Amino acid sequence: MAIRMPAKKPQSAEAFVAEATAAPAAPPRPDLPWLDPRVRPDLRVQLNAKLPEPLMLQLEYLHKTLGKPKQLIVEEALKGWVQKQLRNLDLPES
Repeated sequence: MAIRMPAKKPQSAEAFVAEATAAPAAPPRPDLPWLDPRVRPDLRVQLNAKLPEPLMLQLEYLHKTLGKPKQLIVEEALKGWVQKQLRNLDLPES
């Protein structure tokens, strides 16, 4: 992404911001938002979901038995399912 640097002469804040421009990054496919170059793999987004009690008890049991955080167990399971669905639809994962 090319950035044009502002002139060195003193100017107002508004003129400085208007002069310092960057070309917006266009995603390769706007219909696949996870391919947007601005998407950050290090950013964690909260998911709030209601799950049946037996499933939550199973998750709690696996958490204690395997010594893995519940978040990691859910993330691994969801990632596998999502990847399988994307492959079935012939869509890129990344």
